[in-house]
Amino acid sequence: MPEALTPQVIAYLLVFARVGSMLMVMPVLGDEQVPARVRLIMALAICFVILPVIMLNLPPTPATATALLGQLVSEILLGIALGGGARIMFNALSVAGSVIALQSGLASASILDPSLGGQTVVVARFMGMIGMIMILATNTHHLLLAALVRSYSLFAPAPLPAGDFAMMAIRLVSQCFALGIQISAPFLLYGLLFNVGLGLMARLAPTMQVFFIAQPLSILLSFMLLLVLIGTMMTVFIDRYADALRPILGG
Repeated sequence: MPEALTPQVIAYLLVFARVGSMLMVMPVLGDEQVPARVRLIMALAICFVILPVIMLNLPPTPATATALLGQLVSEILLGIALGGGARIMFNALSVAGSVIALQSGLASASILDPSLGGQTVVVARFMGMIGMIMILATNTHHLLLAALVRSYSLFAPAPLPAGDFAMMAIRLVSQCFALGIQISAPFLLYGLLFNVGLGLMARLAPTMQVFFIAQPLSILLSFMLLLVLIGTMMTVFIDRYADALRPILGG
């Protein structure tokens, strides 16, 4: 019952509901590679630090257990929505990696991706690992952590605005696919030129077995192109990633 808990404990529970659920689904800090115990300790520590800052934004102490349960469920859903928005945009790297693998002939080379909970192509997993390193190296994860505090000014503890978050999810999914295609655009052009050249070679030299050299040549050229462009591709990703998340997370 709420009367058996002090207002400070109830406030801590409400903050932990949002922070903990957001940390469990957001990229990097919420990945499966990070042990659940570490994520739990991190969520408890962050709640302890930010509670004095956002105390004034918290609602009055609920009078009944039903009201407290409703606020906890609303905070959990809000944390999942905010962390899920960051996760959706991060999956642009999976989209780009899948397109690159398809154009380079590596679509059949798959590996388990714990962040997606299933199999993914090796190129997508490789780009996802670089993306996590870029987020940490450029301090973009500070944007996500600072958003935990700013979210209490942007989204006060109240019933979840389902319609607004549905529109946000639709917009983020479209931006995710658009960003993935933009990152992999050089490989789309490469695939078009390579296949056109392969068709011309087959027409000019009908006796040449072009398909015996097409696959290894495609993989070699794709690796060389990826080596040249990976820095630019990841720079574009981290810039667009931060720009897409700032309006959502109150940045």
